[in-house]
Amino acid sequence: MDQLKPVSKGAQHYILLVIPRLLREIEELGLPHIIRTSGFSEREVTSLYFEFVSIKRVLPAEPKRIAPEIWEHLTYCVQVMSAMVNAASVEQLAEAREQAIQKFLPHARQAVESEYREQCSEGTVDFRLAGILKQETSPEQSRELCMEAIRLEREQRLESIKGLSVAALGEHSRQIVEAAVAFVQGAASDPPEDFGLLDLVIRLLDLLRLVLALEHDEASKANIPQDFSVDNIVLGIGNALYRNELGLQFSSVKVPHP
Repeated sequence: MDQLKPVSKGAQHYILLVIPRLLREIEELGLPHIIRTSGFSEREVTSLYFEFVSIKRVLPAEPKRIAPEIWEHLTYCVQVMSAMVNAASVEQLAEAREQAIQKFLPHARQAVESEYREQCSEGTVDFRLAGILKQETSPEQSRELCMEAIRLEREQRLESIKGLSVAALGEHSRQIVEAAVAFVQGAASDPPEDFGLLDLVIRLLDLLRLVLALEHDEASKANIPQDFSVDNIVLGIGNALYRNELGLQFSSVKVPHP
């Protein structure tokens, strides 16, 4: 019999944090809507929903109180609940990605041009930046320009998140955020081939830092969008970190776009 791969400590905290949220989203969407869009039958949706509710009621707050063999079933529950909530297709995601590039392009050019002008004023010229800015507009040039702007933004946010404090977070959230900070620090010394995950985690950590600071100011607190709650951001960080480990195809909760 194959030995079960243990669920990482951070993923355990994420599972305990995300199960109540997924249940709430299923209830907000409504079982009839889930049945129409998820591919599950009415009987499956109904029986699974009541199973998830029952699990939530008896779920301990501390991961150490859950037996190792139970984590496999909890992971399965998160996978199924995520499949119920998410109806996006690969084609829709690809289309959204292209739309995002075009929307971000003016900001990207402005950011790269600003960096280039600042370097020129300091007497240094980055010929790579100059080359990007002088290229004729094309899909390839648009992507290169966006990637350069993202790199500059990454450096700025890396410096910004050094001021992030986890003192106000609950135990599950704190464990997830500390794991994310460790991931970012590790990636800084050992850069990944694909920066997509790293950039997402950095952006969410920086957003969390900002929202935590705003929550200490009563005047600013009222202006924080509902989607930008601390819980939403932490769930987004957890989803980014543990989506592959837990076998989730898409984001398991609706998280803010940083």
